[in-house]
Amino acid sequence: MSSSKPAPAWSIRRRLGWQLTLVMGVMMAGLFAMLDHNIDQEMYARLDRFLASRAGALSEQLQIRTPEETARLLPEYDLTGHTDFFTLYDARHRPILRSPNSGGEVLPLPGGTWHPPVFYDLELPDLHVGRAIVLSVPRADAQDPHWLVVATERETWDQIEQRLHLLLLAVFLSGIAVMVTLSILLVRRAFSPLVAGGARLAALHPSEPPPELADGLPRELTPYADALHAALQRLYAAAQRERRMSRNPAHELRTPVAEIRTAAENALAADNLDACRTGLTATLSATARMERGINTLLALARYESGQETLARDPVDLVQLLRQQVNCILPPPGPQGPPRLASLPAEAWVHSDVGILERILANLLQNAVEYAPADSRVECGIDAGNSGYMLWIRNLAPLLADEDLAYLGTRYWRKDDQGATANHAGLGLALAQAAARALGTELTFGLEGGWLTVRLGPMAAL
Repeated sequence: MSSSKPAPAWSIRRRLGWQLTLVMGVMMAGLFAMLDHNIDQEMYARLDRFLASRAGALSEQLQIRTPEETARLLPEYDLTGHTDFFTLYDARHRPILRSPNSGGEVLPLPGGTWHPPVFYDLELPDLHVGRAIVLSVPRADAQDPHWLVVATERETWDQIEQRLHLLLLAVFLSGIAVMVTLSILLVRRAFSPLVAGGARLAALHPSEPPPELADGLPRELTPYADALHAALQRLYAAAQRERRMSRNPAHELRTPVAEIRTAAENALAADNLDACRTGLTATLSATARMERGINTLLALARYESGQETLARDPVDLVQLLRQQVNCILPPPGPQGPPRLASLPAEAWVHSDVGILERILANLLQNAVEYAPADSRVECGIDAGNSGYMLWIRNLAPLLADEDLAYLGTRYWRKDDQGATANHAGLGLALAQAAARALGTELTFGLEGGWLTVRLGPMAAL
């Protein structure tokens, strides 16, 4: 049977490790080859210079003395063991003089066509590997020169070169190992915040908000971490909305259902037409409140999830506010101040007319419902550098400063106010969600017993 489990994902650390090993290995191999070549060239150039110096000194002696006299003046060539050798050839390449330590053997001339000085490798009379040079030795009594071959032991130089080669190779291999190890450790350290953040996310409870992945992430991973955190935040917000949607209908429908049940039981118990009419009236009122609550919850879910499509058009806030005030606010008394306290001639913004109407209607209805009887409600629009700010003010003697933090919270009511027939505690929450959908904010302020609700700022056209 074939397994449906996907193949293991590739590892960034492993891939970086072998790629760094390969790249640094190639670079270090090239550097090693270059250094080794240069060291070899320098060592054997020194050997050739030594040979040229020895051969030059011997050539000068041969130019002023006979070969036999020269041989007697050079006792170092009579030593046994690893030492220097020479052979002197005449113009026809016939050996005429050998170093005393050669044992009768001659140093061969290089093959092919050559022009002195020539350096070449050969086997010495003592069967060791040597290095030789051929020089021409001018003669005073003849036109054709003699040819002098001087050779020396090169095995010592080869051994030194091999030791340097091995030492250099060991240094480079150690350097590669150290650099690869450091690279792997640095990569692991760079990814450790992401691994730690993943462990925290794996242990996260669904009811807890997602934490930041980690600080100190590499610059290349920061956009991914931010995008992942934003996605988790959206998922958490969606889960919270689902929890609220599962709790809020039960909370919202519990009271109306109880009222309907009580009205029906009372009507059945009374067994007369007036009681039935009263029960049906209470039932209709409760079902109407249930319908408003359900519609509001659905609108809240659409705004908070971004499903409400915005239709942005040029809107004159002044005209829109006048229409809503005339439709919702009661007419002022004979001595009352104007309801529209301060308005510019016009205030054009780019927004969704339907959502703005719902926000204004909700705020004005709240002001009328919760303000003391016969008190005034004032509205206005202020123009600022950041745009227009729309405000609505009403008396709220029962509110305190600490209550401002709860305004806009679902189902929150001041204890002394209790529920109303037209409000279920969702109006300000709906207005706040709608304001966020428009890209603005709804804020609350309390001063001298007056509650001021501000909507904005909204950028002017």
